[in-house]
Amino acid sequence: MRAGNGSSRYAARLGVVIAMLVILTGAGCGGDQHEPSGAAIPARPGSQNRGTAVSGGPSVSGSAPGSVDDTPAAATRTVEGYFHEINEAARAGRVAVIAPTALGGCQPCALDVGVTRSLQQRGLRADGPAYQLSDVLARPRAGLVTEVDFTVRTRAVGLLDPAGRRVSDAPAVPTRVGTAELSLTDHGWRIQTLRYAPAQA
Repeated sequence: MRAGNGSSRYAARLGVVIAMLVILTGAGCGGDQHEPSGAAIPARPGSQNRGTAVSGGPSVSGSAPGSVDDTPAAATRTVEGYFHEINEAARAGRVAVIAPTALGGCQPCALDVGVTRSLQQRGLRADGPAYQLSDVLARPRAGLVTEVDFTVRTRAVGLLDPAGRRVSDAPAVPTRVGTAELSLTDHGWRIQTLRYAPAQA
């Protein structure tokens, strides 16, 4: 395992996601409020530990689980569905439900869910979709895993109170390139983690 460069690259990418969390929530400090105390990141109904063969967990048989769509198109739909849910939850002022698209141990996913949880707790909602994806393309799969590359633009959105009044703004984030790592489970592709890097000028 490449502990040095890999760890530093992961920390840098996670830092970008954390910065997004702060920008979108306007929270400044106190990011630890977005995750259940003492729970795995995050604890969700239906999520399973990796390496198990129970319903919803990754298959360990070495072959694709039966009766699931394991195509590259299905992998791209999973990634698109994940960002669609984050957008829709933020617009509705509710906590995002990502169990149908992501595994329970996805830390960047937990941060995205934390954004929606913060908005719900503050009684706010976004006035439009923050995430805009383009160039979504699945790489050739390797066994039960695959990667999907994409470009994401995080646009500026207004934050509305329950009466629909604009109370603050969440500024845009520079366009980035992303890679989603996915595992094939008994229910199809699920995101294991998300990695981001600045887009080339």
